[in-house]
Amino acid sequence: MLIRILPSLESREAWLNFFRREVPYCLVDDQATLVDFQSTFLQLTQLNTSPSDPIRYTLGARSSLEPAWQLIKRCNWSLKAVLEGLNSLEFNSNVRDNAQFNLPAELSVRKSFAREPRLQSASRVMLPQEPLSPGHFSARQIAQLLYDEQYDAWLSLKSAAPLSPHSVILSLCTEPYRWQFDLRDQMVTLYLDGQARIDCRLKHTAPPRHLRSLDVKL
Repeated sequence: MLIRILPSLESREAWLNFFRREVPYCLVDDQATLVDFQSTFLQLTQLNTSPSDPIRYTLGARSSLEPAWQLIKRCNWSLKAVLEGLNSLEFNSNVRDNAQFNLPAELSVRKSFAREPRLQSASRVMLPQEPLSPGHFSARQIAQLLYDEQYDAWLSLKSAAPLSPHSVILSLCTEPYRWQFDLRDQMVTLYLDGQARIDCRLKHTAPPRHLRSLDVKL
Protein backbone atom coordinates (compact mmCIF):
# COMPACT_ATOMS: atom_id res chain seq x y z
CA MET A 1 0.00 0.00 0.00
CA LEU A 2 1.30 3.44 -0.93
CA ILE A 3 1.52 5.69 2.11
CA ARG A 4 0.19 9.20 1.58
CA ILE A 5 2.38 11.87 3.18
CA LEU A 6 0.61 14.94 4.56
CA PRO A 7 2.59 17.97 5.71
CA SER A 8 0.39 18.47 8.80
CA LEU A 9 -3.03 17.87 10.39
CA GLU A 10 -3.64 21.15 12.17
CA SER A 11 -7.02 22.33 10.89
CA ARG A 12 -10.62 21.17 10.56
CA GLU A 13 -10.37 21.22 6.77
CA ALA A 14 -7.23 19.06 6.80
CA TRP A 15 -8.88 16.44 9.07
CA LEU A 16 -12.07 16.32 6.97
CA ASN A 17 -10.10 15.95 3.72
CA PHE A 18 -8.07 13.16 5.29
CA PHE A 19 -11.16 11.33 6.56
CA ARG A 20 -12.87 11.54 3.14
CA ARG A 21 -10.05 9.60 1.52
CA GLU A 22 -10.83 6.08 0.36
CA VAL A 23 -8.17 4.81 2.79
CA PRO A 24 -7.81 7.23 5.75
CA TYR A 25 -4.20 6.28 6.49
CA CYS A 26 -1.19 8.60 6.16
CA LEU A 27 2.12 9.80 7.54
CA VAL A 28 1.95 13.30 9.00
CA ASP A 29 5.34 14.78 8.31
CA ASP A 30 5.63 17.56 10.90
CA GLN A 31 4.76 15.16 13.76
CA ALA A 32 6.41 12.01 12.29
CA THR A 33 3.19 10.14 13.09
CA LEU A 34 1.21 7.48 11.23
CA VAL A 35 -2.51 8.32 11.46
CA ASP A 36 -5.01 5.55 10.77
CA PHE A 37 -8.81 5.59 11.12
CA GLN A 38 -9.91 1.99 11.64
CA SER A 39 -13.70 1.74 11.69
CA THR A 40 -14.64 3.57 14.93
CA PHE A 41 -11.08 3.83 16.27
CA LEU A 42 -8.26 6.28 15.60
CA GLN A 43 -4.73 4.90 15.79
CA LEU A 44 -1.73 7.23 16.17
CA THR A 45 1.79 5.77 15.90
CA GLN A 46 4.62 8.14 16.80
CA LEU A 47 7.82 7.31 14.91
CA ASN A 48 10.18 8.56 17.59
CA THR A 49 13.92 9.05 17.11
CA SER A 50 14.93 6.88 20.09
CA PRO A 51 15.98 3.22 19.79
CA SER A 52 12.77 2.09 21.54
CA ASP A 53 9.69 0.81 19.71
CA PRO A 54 7.34 3.50 18.31
CA ILE A 55 4.57 4.56 20.70
CA ARG A 56 1.04 3.75 19.52
CA TYR A 57 -2.20 5.21 20.88
CA THR A 58 -5.52 3.58 20.02
CA LEU A 59 -8.58 5.64 20.91
CA GLY A 60 -12.27 5.37 20.12
CA ALA A 61 -15.49 3.60 21.00
CA ARG A 62 -17.02 0.31 19.91
CA SER A 63 -20.17 1.75 18.33
CA SER A 64 -19.20 5.19 17.03
CA LEU A 65 -16.26 7.31 15.91
CA GLU A 66 -17.89 10.39 17.44
CA PRO A 67 -15.84 10.25 20.71
CA ALA A 68 -12.60 10.33 18.70
CA TRP A 69 -13.89 13.33 16.72
CA GLN A 70 -14.88 15.05 19.98
CA LEU A 71 -11.30 14.76 21.23
CA ILE A 72 -9.88 16.18 17.99
CA LYS A 73 -12.38 19.09 18.14
CA ARG A 74 -11.54 19.79 21.79
CA CYS A 75 -7.89 20.01 20.78
CA ASN A 76 -8.80 22.67 18.19
CA TRP A 77 -8.27 20.25 15.29
CA SER A 78 -4.56 20.02 16.07
CA LEU A 79 -2.77 16.67 15.88
CA LYS A 80 0.12 18.22 17.80
CA ALA A 81 -2.21 19.14 20.68
CA VAL A 82 -3.77 15.65 20.68
CA LEU A 83 -0.34 14.01 20.91
CA GLU A 84 0.83 16.39 23.63
CA GLY A 85 -2.26 15.53 25.67
CA LEU A 86 -1.86 11.78 25.16
CA ASN A 87 1.83 11.95 26.05
CA SER A 88 0.93 13.73 29.29
CA LEU A 89 -1.30 10.90 30.52
CA GLU A 90 -0.15 8.44 33.17
CA PHE A 91 -1.14 5.02 31.89
CA ASN A 92 0.03 3.28 35.08
CA SER A 93 -3.24 4.44 36.67
CA ASN A 94 -6.69 5.49 35.52
CA VAL A 95 -6.00 7.95 32.69
CA ARG A 96 -9.22 9.83 33.52
CA ASP A 97 -7.68 10.95 36.80
CA ASN A 98 -5.55 13.33 34.74
CA ALA A 99 -7.51 16.60 34.97
CA GLN A 100 -5.52 18.72 32.51
CA PHE A 101 -6.49 16.59 29.50
CA ASN A 102 -10.28 16.29 29.32
CA LEU A 103 -11.19 13.05 27.57
CA PRO A 104 -14.74 12.46 26.25
CA ALA A 105 -16.63 10.13 28.59
CA GLU A 106 -17.24 7.44 25.95
CA LEU A 107 -13.67 7.42 24.68
CA SER A 108 -11.35 4.51 25.46
CA VAL A 109 -7.61 5.13 25.23
CA ARG A 110 -4.90 2.49 25.05
CA LYS A 111 -1.14 2.93 24.84
CA SER A 112 1.09 0.26 23.32
CA PHE A 113 4.38 -0.13 21.48
CA ALA A 114 4.42 -0.93 17.78
CA ARG A 115 6.72 -3.91 17.47
CA GLU A 116 6.26 -4.21 13.72
CA PRO A 117 9.49 -4.93 11.79
CA ARG A 118 8.52 -2.47 9.05
CA LEU A 119 8.54 0.39 11.59
CA GLN A 120 11.90 -0.50 13.10
CA SER A 121 15.21 0.90 11.96
CA ALA A 122 17.36 -1.41 9.86
CA SER A 123 20.42 -3.25 11.16
CA ARG A 124 23.27 -0.87 11.82
CA VAL A 125 25.81 -0.53 9.04
CA MET A 126 29.16 1.23 8.71
CA LEU A 127 30.21 3.25 5.70
CA PRO A 128 33.22 1.67 4.02
CA GLN A 129 36.34 3.79 3.72
CA GLU A 130 36.72 3.06 0.00
CA PRO A 131 34.49 4.83 -2.59
CA LEU A 132 30.88 3.61 -2.53
CA SER A 133 29.08 1.85 -5.34
CA PRO A 134 25.34 1.19 -5.78
CA GLY A 135 25.77 -2.50 -4.98
CA HIS A 136 27.02 -1.80 -1.44
CA PHE A 137 23.73 -0.71 0.10
CA SER A 138 20.09 -1.72 0.22
CA ALA A 139 17.20 0.69 0.64
CA ARG A 140 16.89 -0.26 4.34
CA GLN A 141 20.59 0.39 4.89
CA ILE A 142 20.28 3.82 3.30
CA ALA A 143 17.32 4.38 5.65
CA GLN A 144 19.52 3.46 8.63
CA LEU A 145 22.19 5.98 7.60
CA LEU A 146 19.52 8.69 7.36
CA TYR A 147 18.04 7.59 10.71
CA ASP A 148 21.50 7.92 12.30
CA GLU A 149 21.88 11.37 10.71
CA GLN A 150 24.95 10.25 8.78
CA TYR A 151 24.28 12.73 5.98
CA ASP A 152 24.33 16.42 5.17
CA ALA A 153 23.65 18.74 2.21
CA TRP A 154 20.02 17.50 2.01
CA LEU A 155 18.47 18.85 -1.21
CA SER A 156 14.92 18.20 -2.40
CA LEU A 157 14.86 18.03 -6.20
CA LYS A 158 11.10 18.63 -6.54
CA SER A 159 10.15 21.87 -4.85
CA ALA A 160 6.40 21.34 -5.37
CA ALA A 161 6.38 18.28 -3.07
CA PRO A 162 9.53 18.29 -0.89
CA LEU A 163 10.24 15.20 1.19
CA SER A 164 11.65 15.36 4.71
CA PRO A 165 14.16 12.81 6.07
CA HIS A 166 11.37 11.37 8.30
CA SER A 167 9.10 10.59 5.35
CA VAL A 168 11.95 9.21 3.21
CA ILE A 169 13.10 6.87 6.02
CA LEU A 170 9.59 5.49 6.48
CA SER A 171 9.06 4.95 2.77
CA LEU A 172 12.48 3.31 2.32
CA CYS A 173 11.66 0.83 5.10
CA THR A 174 8.07 0.08 4.11
CA GLU A 175 8.17 0.42 0.30
CA PRO A 176 11.79 -0.32 -0.71
CA TYR A 177 10.70 -1.50 -4.18
CA ARG A 178 9.75 2.09 -5.07
CA TRP A 179 13.26 3.43 -4.49
CA GLN A 180 16.47 3.40 -6.51
CA PHE A 181 19.69 5.27 -5.80
CA ASP A 182 22.83 6.38 -7.54
CA LEU A 183 26.08 6.79 -5.59
CA ARG A 184 28.98 8.97 -6.73
CA ASP A 185 31.76 8.95 -4.13
CA GLN A 186 29.85 10.02 -0.97
CA MET A 187 26.97 11.71 -2.84
CA VAL A 188 23.71 9.81 -3.28
CA THR A 189 20.66 10.61 -5.40
CA LEU A 190 17.44 8.92 -4.28
CA TYR A 191 14.85 8.11 -6.94
CA LEU A 192 11.18 7.52 -6.07
CA ASP A 193 9.23 5.67 -8.78
CA GLY A 194 11.99 6.54 -11.25
CA GLN A 195 12.03 10.29 -10.46
CA ALA A 196 15.05 11.91 -8.79
CA ARG A 197 13.78 13.31 -5.49
CA ILE A 198 16.68 13.82 -3.06
CA ASP A 199 20.40 14.62 -3.26
CA CYS A 200 22.51 14.31 -0.11
CA ARG A 201 26.03 13.46 1.04
CA LEU A 202 26.63 10.40 3.23
CA LYS A 203 29.09 10.62 6.12
CA HIS A 204 31.19 8.01 7.93
CA THR A 205 30.11 9.05 11.42
CA ALA A 206 26.93 10.29 13.06
CA PRO A 207 26.94 13.83 14.52
CA PRO A 208 27.83 14.15 18.22
CA ARG A 209 24.94 14.27 20.67
CA HIS A 210 24.65 17.25 23.02
CA LEU A 211 22.72 17.72 26.24
CA ARG A 212 20.32 20.61 26.01
CA SER A 213 18.64 22.65 28.69
CA LEU A 214 16.36 25.67 28.56
CA ASP A 215 17.92 27.07 31.73
CA VAL A 216 21.59 26.12 31.67
CA LYS A 217 23.83 26.38 28.63
CA LEU A 218 26.19 23.42 28.40
